[in-house]
Amino acid sequence: MTKADKRNFKLYAKRVQGDESLKFIQLFDVLDKMTTLDEGQLSEKLDNLKKSQLSNLKRHLYSQILISLRLISIGRMKSIEIREHIDFAHVLYAKGLFLQSLKLLQRAKNMSEKEELDLLTLEIIEFQKVIESRHITNSGPLKNDALTAEASSTIKKVDNTISISNLRVNLHSYYIRNSHVKNDKEREEIIEYFRVRLPTMDESELGYPENVYLYQCYVWYYYILLDFEQCFEHAVKWTEVFHLKPELKLLDKDLFMRGYHYMLTAAFNQRDIAKLTKHLTELEKFRKSNYSKFNENSKIFSFLYVHWARLNVHFLKGSYKDGIKEIPKTLRRINLYKDRVAPHRLMVFYYKIAWMYLCNAQPGKAVTYISKIINDDIEDFREDIQTYSRFVFLMAHYDLDNMELLSYLVRTVDAYFKKTKVQNKLQSRSLQFFKKIQNVGISDRHKTLMDFKGDLEDIYKDPYELRSFLYLDILSWVTAKIDRSSKMQGMMAIHFDVN
Repeated sequence: MTKADKRNFKLYAKRVQGDESLKFIQLFDVLDKMTTLDEGQLSEKLDNLKKSQLSNLKRHLYSQILISLRLISIGRMKSIEIREHIDFAHVLYAKGLFLQSLKLLQRAKNMSEKEELDLLTLEIIEFQKVIESRHITNSGPLKNDALTAEASSTIKKVDNTISISNLRVNLHSYYIRNSHVKNDKEREEIIEYFRVRLPTMDESELGYPENVYLYQCYVWYYYILLDFEQCFEHAVKWTEVFHLKPELKLLDKDLFMRGYHYMLTAAFNQRDIAKLTKHLTELEKFRKSNYSKFNENSKIFSFLYVHWARLNVHFLKGSYKDGIKEIPKTLRRINLYKDRVAPHRLMVFYYKIAWMYLCNAQPGKAVTYISKIINDDIEDFREDIQTYSRFVFLMAHYDLDNMELLSYLVRTVDAYFKKTKVQNKLQSRSLQFFKKIQNVGISDRHKTLMDFKGDLEDIYKDPYELRSFLYLDILSWVTAKIDRSSKMQGMMAIHFDVN
């Protein structure tokens, strides 16, 4: 809870209960002063409450906090305000005041239609139909005809929204299971998968949520196909829905910024620095102008998307020294949000930070941040990040000339691969390179690097290996070794998604 949330809760509790000494307020005060939860200390400070009493008290406090938070959120979240009107309408109806209930429902419906909250609109219409069918409201038969027409129209919109939303979620699940397409067979499978499940509809008749969800589906579809040009174009269409109705930007800030995130992601994967910087500037402007209106989720998403793109700009420009200057700001945000952000998202930041240091000829720093990934035992942790992190680890230790340690590390990476049984051409050939380079003399390293570079250039021609080069730009690293350059030139791309 923020300081304002706590202050509002205390005011609410005093107003409702009128007794500051009540147990649940005492519990709140004790918890507020604790840095870590200590059940024994809680019991002592609350007159040695029994375990069952303490459990009930915590549950009551939690309920009161939620009520307080709901009250202060009504003015900020239209959906809560609309639901409150619906609840009040039910109360009035139960008291026999059906005409007053209808007036309140109409007000709620006007609000939900304006916000395009179709499920709430449908709930309101169904309640209106119940009242009109049971009572004489003097509305006349035309009112009932209008309600049934509204219901049919809203049902169609809800059906479209749910169908598109289902496809969007299914595509996301497909990506989690299979990642990008890796061969012609998988390409044909996802094309057929999408074709069969895409609902038939007229885009010109779709409302705001239907349109956005549809463009999200296309973004995921083209992202899986590695077609970043079409991915970018549909992310642009996604954000244009909000630009056409600017009030929507604040209605669903997170969805608006997420559209920008995929624009930035696609631009980065296209290596289009002009697009990336242009749209990052737009997102940063929106973030700065509206930050005071952001809730915690919006602040976290804006941090992820903006800091992500800032690092990516430096990768494409090759401005690693300037990129390293961004790292302390990113780490401060990571420390602020680490308890509320999924571990894999933080680990992807560590991966990018390690790359930035490696590119700037600071392999020791790179080892520090890659170690945060490969040494953390996180259940269901993304295998792709773990795999590519191990290669960055080998590259950094090679740069440090830790050849004796490299021999041991290569064996551990080899054992990891045998356990995961997931390898692509880039990973397999890179592992072969490190197995070989550790055993050749200094005079033979240049030839070994040249041979490896030739293999990498051949692999790069395979369109289905593009994804592996997006995650591990070892070609730029090898080129720097051959050119005897301490720093790499602009990276092709280093990207993991943060969806």
